[in-house]
Amino acid sequence: MKICIFFDGQNFYRSLLRYDESLRVDYDRLAVWIAQKVGGDSAVFGGAYYYVGLSAGAPQQVEAFLKGLELRPGYFVKREPRVRRTGRCSSCGNDYEYTTEKRVDTRLVADLIHYAANGAYDAAVLISGDDDFVPAVEAVNALGKQVWVATWSAEELSTDLRVRCFGQIRLSDGIAAFRVERARVLDRERLAPVRPARPAFRTLTRPAEDALDRALSELQRAEARLPHVSRGYFVMRWKSHALPPAGQERESLVQQLLAAGLIEQFEVTDVEGRQVVAIRSRERDVNMQEPDGNVALPR
Repeated sequence: MKICIFFDGQNFYRSLLRYDESLRVDYDRLAVWIAQKVGGDSAVFGGAYYYVGLSAGAPQQVEAFLKGLELRPGYFVKREPRVRRTGRCSSCGNDYEYTTEKRVDTRLVADLIHYAANGAYDAAVLISGDDDFVPAVEAVNALGKQVWVATWSAEELSTDLRVRCFGQIRLSDGIAAFRVERARVLDRERLAPVRPARPAFRTLTRPAEDALDRALSELQRAEARLPHVSRGYFVMRWKSHALPPAGQERESLVQQLLAAGLIEQFEVTDVEGRQVVAIRSRERDVNMQEPDGNVALPR
């Protein structure tokens, strides 16, 4: 049985963040796992198509992720331009601009039916729970092909879509098969070159330094996953066992990172046109100050 996978990119990405912001996916292993869930050990992976809307000034991390997908065997990215819209705030009456996807779902539907009609697959896996795809699924069913639907949770799956699909896949069941494991911070430090002894006048303790290192590493991990990292999101919602619980303790770490010059704060407009305060990491500087006011030595 030949299996093709169709990703509603924005739906998949947002659902992944809602399920577990810290989860990183090996997309090669994800494709294999999905194909075997549908067709068993004899399943043949026929390709994965990732549909996404992009703004002209999309962050570099987004394009890097998409190019990384395209380098994987069998993955094809279908880009459509995001279009600019204007809206009016119901509270203050001011106009604002935002961007939205255009033609992404239509492109996915057209390919889903086209490839079915041309015998490109025996079964398709649609990664989206949106009931807008119901007519497309019915068209593929009429062509004698199967459509399975895959979501991270049952709450994100439309009942109308589910009853028209041949089967359902819960992506959370396969995390052990396609999770990307990261090296622990302690392992990274153990493998690093031995640092020279530091002068006795340094008052910042090693545990405090470790806490800042872990926080910085987590912020950099969030930056690799997201177009931008809002300060509130990192403090209250980013899931990580390397950080203290969300709230005041984590906010205190962010303050220390800012004071040490390890990160900077800036304003950005999100995809819904709102101004948010975001944070990002900075290169270490030889003369930066520690949170206690001392000058840091080179590492």
